[in-house]
Amino acid sequence: MKNKLVVHTHHIASHFTNGLWPVGALLLAVYLIIGDRSYETASFYCFFFSTLSAPFVLGSGWMDWKSRFQGRPTRIFNHKRIFGLLFVVTSVLLVVWRATDGAVAAPESQYRLIYISLAYVDAAFVVYLGYLGGKFI
Repeated sequence: MKNKLVVHTHHIASHFTNGLWPVGALLLAVYLIIGDRSYETASFYCFFFSTLSAPFVLGSGWMDWKSRFQGRPTRIFNHKRIFGLLFVVTSVLLVVWRATDGAVAAPESQYRLIYISLAYVDAAFVVYLGYLGGKFI
């Protein structure tokens, strides 16, 4: 019998990423509405820790798919791989960008709209990935 922790590693890890990124997006929205920089900073930290966990989520999902579902290709699994990879790439880009330019989300930044848009695209990715994962529960 498989160790339950090993069996559920992907589920546990994905809840961290799928919960933390939308919280960061919400904090970013609060910053955009009220202008208090501390919300933008908190948003960045949520994005940072979500991004750190994302490769582990992708890897554990891959192992889970290989072991529990014998690596069968389906539309759902294909979407999970594609959107998971898109999330990892864009979240790393956003976190590195924000880490090197602390004012990228500030009103005076010429790149503000791009940064904010990508943050919400990533939020849509994790919501969609969570939706797909919920089809197996």
